[in-house]
Amino acid sequence: MTRLSSGLLLFLSAVAIHAQQESCANQVVVVSEADLSPIAACSTFSGSVTISGAGINAIVWPALKSLTGSIKVTSNPHLATLNLDGLKTSTGKITLYNNTILNVVNMSNLQSINSLEIVTVPSLRQLSLSSIETINSLKIEDTGLDNSGTLPWSQLHQATDLGVSNNKFLKAINMPSLKTVSGRLTIAANGLMEGQGHGSSLLLSNLTTCSNCTFRHLTEFQAPSLSTVSASLSFDETNLEKLEIPALKTVGQTLSIVSNNLLSNVSFAELISIGGALLIANNTQLRTVGGFQSLKDIAGVLNMRGAFSNISLPHVTNVKGGMSVLSSSTDFDCSTLAKIKASAHGKAVCQAKAVSAKPTNSDGSLVNGAAVVSDLSMGFAFTATIMAAAVTLFF
Repeated sequence: MTRLSSGLLLFLSAVAIHAQQESCANQVVVVSEADLSPIAACSTFSGSVTISGAGINAIVWPALKSLTGSIKVTSNPHLATLNLDGLKTSTGKITLYNNTILNVVNMSNLQSINSLEIVTVPSLRQLSLSSIETINSLKIEDTGLDNSGTLPWSQLHQATDLGVSNNKFLKAINMPSLKTVSGRLTIAANGLMEGQGHGSSLLLSNLTTCSNCTFRHLTEFQAPSLSTVSASLSFDETNLEKLEIPALKTVGQTLSIVSNNLLSNVSFAELISIGGALLIANNTQLRTVGGFQSLKDIAGVLNMRGAFSNISLPHVTNVKGGMSVLSSSTDFDCSTLAKIKASAHGKAVCQAKAVSAKPTNSDGSLVNGAAVVSDLSMGFAFTATIMAAAVTLFF
């Protein structure tokens, strides 16, 4: 082979490599499976690809190892399988939205990802993310996940924002390796099958720190190692009979326990300080509020409404906001809270036999029975009403 021909081959090879590199950084629109051909060989993809078309049945991209760009899979009425089993890392974003018959998503070798959103994928049963360890943002909403497939959180130990909601067949969520959530952790409206579901269990055996935690529609909750919540912590409209977080020491903002109609026992034995309000309201079966034997400081409002016959806060000496304690019980004695009332910096109210303390719906009507309200808006409306009332107590 002559030098000229060798040089030509090297030149053509360089041109081919450059062309491939350019295609791996392009904006690509895929409306048929053939449209993936220009980027199929990309091991690293830094561009953006949008996959949306009626003629797409399966997406398979085995060469892809690293994603620094974005993949958006949206409104594919016939797409049944998405296989990215070669993908190991992603600093970009993957969005799966409105794919009505998509039932298999395989990213089994993915170890870390910046953002993954799976929304309105009602047929999804198998979600394989078995190697995932860190996630910046994960949102799983309105899917068909039902615990029969491989769920994404067995190895997950760190997340910034994590939301799992409105997955009506998902009755159990277990994140055994999760240790820190530095942003929002939202678990709501899972396991609520029409006429059959009562919510989901949530097991967080190694979680130690969380920033903003919102838990709704739970049937069981375990977080034995949780010691710090830097922002707010709320349990609303659950089917929990007991709520116990034995290692929790501080809540940076509000602690809210609202509209849990089966709840009869609350225990936060190590909790010392709350940086915002303490809201306990509309919990039909909660007759005794105890379990706060270490609590000393409430930086916001102390707001309790219910059928309490006894409230025990033995070491609370500082309530920087106001105080509003309303009990519908004839056995409740406000004098037991005299020291706390005196320590309140805002308006302080305590009343027994209070009609306004009876459990109410968002429209002001009294709750009949102990059925948990499944309408999300109703719970938010009631919580917002309590919060608004709490704010007025600062003045």
